[in-house]
Parts: sequence; structure tokens; C-alpha cells
Amino acid sequence: MKKHCKKFTAGILSAAMLVPTAVSIAEPVRTSAYELLGETTFEHKMIPWHAVETAPAKQTFELTDGAVKLSILVPNGAEWERWDLQFKHKNLSFKAGHEYKVSFKSKANREGMELYSFIGNLSDSEEYFVLDGSTNDMHMGPDMGGQWPFCAVRLMTEWQTYEGIFKPLNDIESAQWAFQYAMGTKYSGNAKSGDEIWFDDMSIEDLTDKEYVPPVSSFGYTNRGFSGLENNFISVNQLGYYKGLEKTATLGNNKGDFIYGAESIELTDSYDYEIVRVSDDEVVYTGKTSEPKKDKDSGDNVCKIDFTAFDEVGEYYIRIKGENWRSFPFRIGTDIYSDSEHNMLTNALNYFYQNRSGADIESEYITSGEKDKLAHAGFHKTDTGYVQTQWKGEYLADDEATNYYASSKLDASGGWYRSGDHSKNMTDGGISVWTLQNMYERAAESGKGKKFADGSGTVVIPESGNKYPDILDECRYELDFMSRMKVQPDEKTWGKYSGMYYHCINDHIWRSLTDRPDNGNYKDIRVIKPPTFAATLNYAACAAQGARLWKAYDAEYADKLLESAKEAYQAYKANWYKAESYEYANEVSLYDPKSMYSPDDEVSADAYWAACELYITSKLMNDEDAAAYLDDLSGYKGAFTFSPRITGGSNQPGDFTFTLFRSENIATAGSLSLLMHKYLLTDEQIEMLNSSLLKTADDYIEEEDSQGYGIPYKYYDRGYFDTDWRPEIYYRGFEYDSNGRALNNMIAMAYAYDITGDDKYLNGVTRGMDYLLGNNPMSYSFISGYGSYFTKNPSHEYWQYEINKSLPQAPDGVIVSGPTAKAIDSYVRAMGIGYGNPNDPSERFYADSVESWSTNEASLSGNASLAWIVSFLQDEASEKPSANSASGDVNADGEFNTADLVMLQKWLLGKPDAVLKNWKAADYCNDNVIDTFDLCLMRKAIIVSKQ
Repeated sequence: MKKHCKKFTAGILSAAMLVPTAVSIAEPVRTSAYELLGETTFEHKMIPWHAVETAPAKQTFELTDGAVKLSILVPNGAEWERWDLQFKHKNLSFKAGHEYKVSFKSKANREGMELYSFIGNLSDSEEYFVLDGSTNDMHMGPDMGGQWPFCAVRLMTEWQTYEGIFKPLNDIESAQWAFQYAMGTKYSGNAKSGDEIWFDDMSIEDLTDKEYVPPVSSFGYTNRGFSGLENNFISVNQLGYYKGLEKTATLGNNKGDFIYGAESIELTDSYDYEIVRVSDDEVVYTGKTSEPKKDKDSGDNVCKIDFTAFDEVGEYYIRIKGENWRSFPFRIGTDIYSDSEHNMLTNALNYFYQNRSGADIESEYITSGEKDKLAHAGFHKTDTGYVQTQWKGEYLADDEATNYYASSKLDASGGWYRSGDHSKNMTDGGISVWTLQNMYERAAESGKGKKFADGSGTVVIPESGNKYPDILDECRYELDFMSRMKVQPDEKTWGKYSGMYYHCINDHIWRSLTDRPDNGNYKDIRVIKPPTFAATLNYAACAAQGARLWKAYDAEYADKLLESAKEAYQAYKANWYKAESYEYANEVSLYDPKSMYSPDDEVSADAYWAACELYITSKLMNDEDAAAYLDDLSGYKGAFTFSPRITGGSNQPGDFTFTLFRSENIATAGSLSLLMHKYLLTDEQIEMLNSSLLKTADDYIEEEDSQGYGIPYKYYDRGYFDTDWRPEIYYRGFEYDSNGRALNNMIAMAYAYDITGDDKYLNGVTRGMDYLLGNNPMSYSFISGYGSYFTKNPSHEYWQYEINKSLPQAPDGVIVSGPTAKAIDSYVRAMGIGYGNPNDPSERFYADSVESWSTNEASLSGNASLAWIVSFLQDEASEKPSANSASGDVNADGEFNTADLVMLQKWLLGKPDAVLKNWKAADYCNDNVIDTFDLCLMRKAIIVSKQ
């Protein structure tokens, strides 16, 4: 079937020459036989064909004269085999007994370039139909009753056609058609740097079934046209809106949609809108939109729809009176994010269980999706890695990782995997542990912590029933892994830095998505990168934070955590040195192979964060060093403050990303912890925290108000180059993980609500969720399983149904990274998305594909932030809080003050002189139980009353 779009080029070209593709996915064209391939002639696009490389092998591609041209830059990769460079089409299925005509054309810029091709399984372990250079045709392969090819084809400089008839003996699903041509040592391949190879007129025709019409595939393109709803020009939160809070939607003209032929409308004035009840199609409310305005980031003209005044519980949709423009259905209710049948917090937190390393993932602990398919045997049951003597990005041979650069071995079992490569990283794990522990601590401090109690069902894990809060058990799984990454004094390369922590453990080479630990070709060579200041401080901060949370449940473990946190912090101080690279200190020197400055981390921010956590815990656990930690954190340039922008790390020198915190600069996490424990601070310090937090939250809300679709995020106008990935392109637009940046900004609003009780901050949080759940230019939910049109294929090592039907789709509650101008993976480049043109609507640069890691990545930190926000909304918005019937006046003296707090605390500790004169007043949670949750809620109320 033919696709119609603009011609594009993806390769080493100037940014000015690169423009987004405009693509139309047309209905299949009926012929005498049907075509299996998603693209055959390359007139306008390459997807679903892919150019694949194994580092350090490298190639670029472009579409030229209706053909694909691949240019080879580095001809050999880690394997030194022909498959280090490939061109392939996945997700092919065949029926037993059918005949398929397979054909293609190819040529090279020099005669004699060797080409091997086969149709086989995704792991390359079976070959069903092969290209044979001895006959210059294709025939049945060794795994389908045929023969191995005698030799590779030797290409000509003129087009040659190769074909054959494939007759599968059995049904085949999730196969691939692969072409391989890198420089090999054992199995064919003589590529050279500068070689060029062309492909065209690719075809696999089913000659047997003449009635079947193949389904139309979007190939990951995400827009209103693929949403399944006609005339979908009104974006809403497809999950729903809280009764009693603001409710906004957006009418957009869809002019920013870069897909050729995408339907759009003209917006010239304000419009009358109608809210229609789904059950009987009755109009229940009417109103008027705002005047249209231009929204740069989406490329649309938009009209805002504010229907806050309508507050009746039910299910509705919005339409424009006199037009056929409408929205998806949505609910108004009090349990939007806490529906007992589909609890978003439970599903979001289940992400961490399903990404445990070394543990069997069992169906009884999976909370959504295809539980039997999502369950699988654990990978890396014992995860032993080779500690490396220096930073090394690429290994030319296995022996380099296991011998030449290896210093020792270390057991780094346990922990959580990152989504894309089975690595485990101390900074990504660190920010995620902190966020989850902070979520729990906030709930406990506000009297809502019971939902995380042992066996509550909020967190579903095997450890449930051990009398510890289940969320702390989940965090402990990662904390215990982090503790194993400690440098020991007898380590021959790094022993002199004893007490610091190694940065990460990962495979020694970058792998394709199909090369997983559960297939036969996987080489289990794990390497541990050198120790870094960032890894050491991440452990110190998270262990110190965890110590105070565990104190009430496992005092021995809590003491161990605090002691190890203190040791890590001291190891950092003993070994710290100022970086001597780039324009400012604390940025990694990429030219120092033994640097302790890891990529993308701003170390002084990490040190402040760690000192904050150590100070709070030391005070609460009566540790003698608390004053020293207060002195250290007070010396940080941004102590006791917040900023709407952060610097350092992955942000270019002089760049300021509009977000509260990220793993590369996490200083404000320390300030958030201080804010939660402000009773440990002076009045001046409290005022600094309060005022700067409110100013920061106000800035995020102001941006939310100005955005066409209400995202609390914007990019930095200056733009930037990316020297690591595409140095020839100047990016201006949404940064990587725009959804994660927005979520972290919503955490600032949530804290502002805790301080003030002002609903504008609560509404700011819900509006941010509106964007993520469908009120965006694509009318699309970025959270799997939630909404009408939602992500199904996040980039992940196991949830790969898109390319391998034997594997599952993602479970529900997974947030993806979202639109970005840095859409740089080969999948989106083949779609024509991105390239950094300053006029491009980067809010649309997104593809729902497993292979689009730059726009559709699942992550630990993203799901931790999502869980935090959902937990907050469950606490504060699910039921609008009513005034406490309990006054808190436990000593019955007519006042509610700190004397009541002291009395209740003594009573809970069993002090004989503590007498509760007013039991009803002591039950501050109104749950007929008097416990520490009442104490926490009373403490918060007293603090707020003093502001």
C-alpha cells in the first residue's frame, strides 16, 4: 500500500535541510494478492523498515529518488560480524501452506559488496527463507526444510532484482526480514567505510489468500486521526474531572499536525459549546469558549473551554453547537484517580515490582494487563559485574570488558532495571527511591499514610504481610541493591576510595530490543562503571531519608542505613575535587577516563540534598552530627530556596530547564524535605523556604495558564546542540522527558497547596494531569490503560508486543517520556519527526512505538513522580475535606496548641503521666483509632496555623 508524504532525509545533513515528514496512512489498495510489508517503494517514508547498528558500527540513511540509501561510516561493530549493520522489517506473520512471492532490488556504489538476507525469527536463531549468492535468488532456508546459502550475494553498481517463492511449513508470527552487510570475520561481510547500498521495490505478496485485506497500521504516528473518534477537535482529560475543582478543555484547529492530509478546521471566533450526557445524549449544560489564540508549541489555534461551574457527577462529552466537533467521553466524580476497580496509584506503583532485577515476576502480584504474559522468570538472579578500571563507552571485543579493563568482580544483585537496557543506575534509582519515600512521608505527615500500610493493597508485592509498610518494602529492594555498589578497601583499582559507590551496572554493549536475557543469543557480560560523587551522594541521601522512615518498624535496619549514609557522605567529602572541564565546575570531564564526575550530574546540588536528608534524620534520631550537616547544607548557594529552573548536568552551559528537579540536579529535593520538617528550622529559614516555593509554584501555574493545552512546562528559548547524538542539529523545543518535567513541577504546586490550602495550587495539579490524560494537541493519554486513546507501546525491554506477539503489551499505569524536539532515535527519524527546526511544533513530536526510546520511554523516575502526584490527589481531591469534628484539644483546656501535641505524643509512647482528657479530640483523623497518624495530622495543623 502506498503512503503519501513529503520526501525527507535522515543523515548527516545541516539542520536547515531537515524538515518534518507529512504522512498519510491510506486505506489498503486491493490487488490480486495482498502485500505483507508496511512500506515497499520508499517514495515518502521508510517506516516500518529500520536501519540497525551495533556500536561502534555506524551508518546513516536517507530517502532519495524513491529508494533507501544507507551510507556506512564505521563498517564493523562489537561482534565483527555481518549483522553489526542491518536493514530490517519486523512484525511479519506467515500462514502454513501459503505461497509468498518475495522480491527486492538492490545496488551498491562498488561492485562486489557482500549482502546477506533472510526471513527468520527476531533473535536471528532461525532462518526460514534465505538469499543465496550462488544462484542470485532466494530459497527455503535451513529452518524450513531447505539449505544454507552457499555464499553471500555480491552486489553490482546497477540495480539487480532478487526474488523467490516462500512456502512456510508452519504458521509463523513475529518474524523479520533482515539484510546484513557489515565487515565480518567469520560469516560473510566485506563492507568498508564509505560504502553505499540502495534498496527499493521490496515486496512479500501472499499469492494464496486473495480475499484478506490487511489492517491499517499507524506505525506509531499519534494524532487525532488515529484516535478512533471522528471530528475529534476537543481535547479533554479522558479519565475525568473532580467534582468541586476546575474543569477545562481545549478546542483546537489541528493546524499544527504535520501529517499530510490530517483533517483541520478553521477557528474564527468564540463558540457555543454543549455538555452532553452519555447515557441519553441530553444536553445538560451550555457555555461559550474563549476567543481563539495561537499556541506556538502545538502549532494550533485554540479556544479554551472552562466548564468549572458544571459540577454534576456523571459521564459526558463536549460538542460545539452547530458543528460536528466533539470530545471523547469523560467523568465528573470524587474518585477519579482512586477508582477501586482501576486504582491508578496501585498500577503506577506496580511498575517497580515488574521491573525488579533478579526476581521472578509472578502473576499474583501483577495488578493489570495480561498477567500471565507479563509474568516471567527473573533475569540476572545473581548479577555479578566486572568492575571497570575506567569509563569506557564501547568495547571492541568481549575480552576488553572481562580482562583488559576489568579490575575485580562485584555482586550487584537486586534493584530495579531501567526500561531500555537492563541497566541499574544509582542516580536514576536514587531519585526514584527519594520520590517514593517522600510520597510516603508526606502521606504519613498529613495523616494519610495508612493507605501504604502492610497488606493495605495499595502496593502489591510478595513482602506484604511482614508488618512493614509495603511501600517501604518496595523501596528497600532498591536501597539494598544500592548498598551493594559500595567500593571496598581491598579493591585493587578503587580501594583507596573506599566508601564511595560505583555508578551503575549494565551490559558491556548496547543491545537491540530483541536481544534480551531470555533468548539464546544473549551474552551475559555485565560491567560496573567507576565510582562517582553522584552515586555516592545519591546513596547517602536515600539511605538517610530511609533511616527515619524505618525507625518505627525496624530500628536495627534504620540505624544501619543512617550509619552507611554518614559513611558515604564522608567518603564524598574526603575524595572531592573540583572538575576542570567545560565552562563551570561540577560537570563531568568526558576526557578523563577515571573521572568521578558522572555524566549529567551537578555534584554540589547532590551534596546539598544529601546534607539535608542527613540533617533531618540526625535530628529525629538524636545523632550527634546533626549540627555539622546543618552547617554543610547552609553553605550551599541555593540553601533553603527553590527555583523554577535548574542548571547543570544534561542542560547545556547557560541553559536553564524549566523544572523543579531532575536526577542531574536534585537540590530542591533537599529543600522539599526541609519544608516537610520545618519544625527543625528557624523562622527565617522557614520563611525562605515558604516564599521561594510559592513563587516557584506560581511561575509554573502562570506557564500552565499561558499554554494552549495547559502543560506546566516550557522549553528554554535559546535552544542547544547535542554533541553526543546529532551534533549537526540545533534543537529548539520541548526537551527530553517533557512529561516528567511537568510532573515534577506539579509536585511544587502540591507542596504549595500543603502550605497554604489555596485551591489554585490544587487546581494547578489537576490541570497538569488533564494534559497528560488527553487535554493535549494529539488528544492522547500518555498513561497506559487510562483514557480512550492511550499509549500502548512504551519503550521497554520486555513489553514488546508491538514487535513480538509472544510478549505482552505494557500494563496499566505506565507514564511515557512524551514529546521532545530531541526526537533522535532511528525510528522517529525514519518517520520524519523532529530535527530541531525552530518553527516545528515540538509538542507533537511523539511516536507510540517500543522502538522510539527518545519520545516513548518508560522510566523509574517518571513512574515515581506519577505515583507521587496521584497519591496527593487521592489525599486532597478525592473527597473535598470537611472541617474536623475533632478539635485536637486533647488536654481539654479550651485551646488547640503544642501542649496537646506533646500530651498525645507522650500518651502514644506510654508515659504514665499522659492522660487524654478528650478522646474524641485526640482522634484527629476521625477514624475511631488513636495513633501516630493523628499525631502527624495535628502537627501539620499547628504548623499551618502559625504561618
